[in-house]
Amino acid sequence: MKIGEPFKPDRAFMKLYYAYLLIVDAIIFAGVLLPTVIAAVVILPMDQALAAVASLILPFLLAVWLIAFWIPKYYLSVSFLFTEGEIVFVRGVWWKHKSTVPYNRITNIDISQGPLSRHFGLAKIRVQTAGYSATGAAGAIAEAQIFGVKNFEEVKDFILGMVRRIKPVAVEAAAEPAAPIETAEQMLAELRKIKEILEQRSA
Repeated sequence: MKIGEPFKPDRAFMKLYYAYLLIVDAIIFAGVLLPTVIAAVVILPMDQALAAVASLILPFLLAVWLIAFWIPKYYLSVSFLFTEGEIVFVRGVWWKHKSTVPYNRITNIDISQGPLSRHFGLAKIRVQTAGYSATGAAGAIAEAQIFGVKNFEEVKDFILGMVRRIKPVAVEAAAEPAAPIETAEQMLAELRKIKEILEQRSA
């Protein structure tokens, strides 16, 4: 890893997404489309059955084609960059999204791998910051993710090294500071004046 040098997910990331697409398509086809097509052929007249089948299959094939077209475009849009003070994440095919995470706000880094990701040797590095992980929830939401990388341990160690070099910033206090005594006395005096005015009007 180098400071100031962008890097991308491994190309196996596209294979992982194509595998997801194939699994979802197989489930939809076997669980929804195929039974519906069989029922239409058995119950409806042939011309109506063909129209019903076409109305199901054509949108399905179009959706599959669009997603298959989107996967390599999305891969090309993703990049990660380590600077001296922060991590920069860029992604998006039609709508570009850029986010930055300063090292001094990072509170936790963990690695997650699903069965398919593990098969392709890929993992996702979840970066949590003080603002996101301070909720105390066991499954704290990651503010940013470095995904589709094979050298995930190296990337994690690099980020931890940068975090240790920079002093963390405190973002939350344990409790709100008490109001100064002078402020409390001023408020009490104002309340007394309001009370006197109300008593005079009622009299």
